[in-house]
Amino acid sequence: MAKSAKLGQNFLHDANIARRIVDLVPPGTGPLLEIGPGKGILSRLLAERFPGRRLTLVEVDPLLATDLEHRFNGTEDPCRGDAVEIIGMDILRLDLAGRFAAGAVTVIGNLPYHISKPLIDWFIAQRPLIGEAVLMLQKDFVDKLLASHGGKKYNAQSVAFQLLFQARRCFDVPAGAFAPKPKVVSTVVTARPPAPGPGIGAGFYPFVRLCFAERRKTLWNNLSPRYGAAALTSAFAAAAIPPHARAEQLAPERFLALWRSLADEAEKETR
Repeated sequence: MAKSAKLGQNFLHDANIARRIVDLVPPGTGPLLEIGPGKGILSRLLAERFPGRRLTLVEVDPLLATDLEHRFNGTEDPCRGDAVEIIGMDILRLDLAGRFAAGAVTVIGNLPYHISKPLIDWFIAQRPLIGEAVLMLQKDFVDKLLASHGGKKYNAQSVAFQLLFQARRCFDVPAGAFAPKPKVVSTVVTARPPAPGPGIGAGFYPFVRLCFAERRKTLWNNLSPRYGAAALTSAFAAAAIPPHARAEQLAPERFLALWRSLADEAEKETR
């Protein structure tokens, strides 16, 4: 979470941690996108480690963005011979499709903790463009994101993220690695889309959200306002899911099976 204190964020200052993060970036020639570079501790290492790769930095704080522009693209001792693209805007407003080819970009970032959930939603939406990712988030949030089914931390975002990405928890980062020092521990994870991908359409994530709409209700009751009883009966049977099951009891693959079964039922009704 490397942005200004004005925005309620903290700067990574531990050089050893920064090197460990950059060490996780896979070799290659594809473009690099850093989210929230802040004062540029990771940015400088990325520029030095991967001099031939396109490097784009997205920073919402205009003062920090201006400083990064001067540091990387200024005339006085720039950090890199070739230009670094600095985008001064909120990452949640950035659509990657016009900038990167499918599956091409490697994303690196100390993600701002106060917008972790919408940032991962953005990340899920941009999945077709992402080839690799090295992300640092609050440890408690990572625990939810990578939670197994059957527990209270497991949620709709867990399901979508785990189906769309192969994620690995790498190491924890203590609060002392940041200034100002936060009150939480951070965790670095890597993620990449599985090959071959699960073939999930845009409607899947909203479907899973509906499944988790009210955790105390059964999966059937959460879905019944949108789907008819006949369609639910056939789809639950086809997906081998008992009608009394609750959303948190299902592994991610079971949601995909149910979603596809309901799509098949809808197609039958239109014939």
